[in-house]
Amino acid sequence: MLGVFTTYYAENPGALVQLAVCAALFIACYLVSRLVRYKVAPWLVSKAERRTKKVLFIFVRGFSKPLPVLVWSVGLYFALLALPLPPAYSAWLRPWLGKLLNIDLISLLAWGLVGSSDIGPLMVQRVQGGLALELDQTVTSFINRLLKGVVLVFAVLMVLEELGAPVASLITSLGIVSLTLSLAAKDYATNFLGGVMVIFEKPFSIGDWISTSAGEGEVEDIAFRSTRIRTIDNAQLIVPNSILINDALTNYSRIHKRLAKFTLGVTYDATRAQLEALMESIRAMLAAREDIWPDSVRVRFTGFGDSSLNILVQYYAKTGALADFLAIQEQVDLDLMGLMEQAGCQFAFPSVSVYREK
Repeated sequence: MLGVFTTYYAENPGALVQLAVCAALFIACYLVSRLVRYKVAPWLVSKAERRTKKVLFIFVRGFSKPLPVLVWSVGLYFALLALPLPPAYSAWLRPWLGKLLNIDLISLLAWGLVGSSDIGPLMVQRVQGGLALELDQTVTSFINRLLKGVVLVFAVLMVLEELGAPVASLITSLGIVSLTLSLAAKDYATNFLGGVMVIFEKPFSIGDWISTSAGEGEVEDIAFRSTRIRTIDNAQLIVPNSILINDALTNYSRIHKRLAKFTLGVTYDATRAQLEALMESIRAMLAAREDIWPDSVRVRFTGFGDSSLNILVQYYAKTGALADFLAIQEQVDLDLMGLMEQAGCQFAFPSVSVYREK
């Protein structure tokens, strides 16, 4: 092989000059690509960001990274195409150069489209009124992933077609294989559909605090197959979406008011007057608080316990946040202690009276 090239360059004195020109062409394109990456692309992104049309900005930002690669890839293609080679080698190389350039262009296009996937949520946002779809972080993440997956699948199919693979028959075969594996992939398909239902029915969103049969915590991410939850002990819990759809779920982040309900036990030595005065003062105290719904206050004598006279105390706090609710509940409990002292009553506790016969 070396002898063939030696003979070719010896018979063609201008081939070395042509080789130097090819190298200079590639170096020039590479330097231009550096200029595009560090100067031109950032300038274009900043200019597009100041425009009112977000679509243009998203596309410019998405293609700002593959653009420099495109410049030196095209330069490399033409430099290799112009290489002075023996006719046999040149005839072999040219078709492959064309295929490699096409694969490179497909890859760069897919790269740019994946980087521009934010265009999907933006378009949905423009038509969300007609679709009655509320766009939030969860839906945005889902649409981004869906668009990226579609772009990558089409890019892989186009690359396979450039390499000469029978794409049409391959798609048909994949359909048969997917049908064959449908039973084996039943759980995955169920979880995927569960993820779609979670995203569009929105029983919870990223950042919500939920409780399920699998565990309790803050939702960190909603993927196609599973949902990631950060538990109270800072562990990451991964729950299949099928469980979240089929099982009961409590979303504490959507609580607008919290219920406090307990039984207040008073010792049996309290008189009826003391008991009535105590209940009236508790009602007045709860109704006067601005952080409690007045119409939700319930204070009733419910019966005679084994060791206490039982008073039901019930109210709704005007908050859904757990920390605020606990602060309200704490203040109410402290006020109850003061009211018990004022009424001359005492808290009951489980006790047994023993009578000894004389």
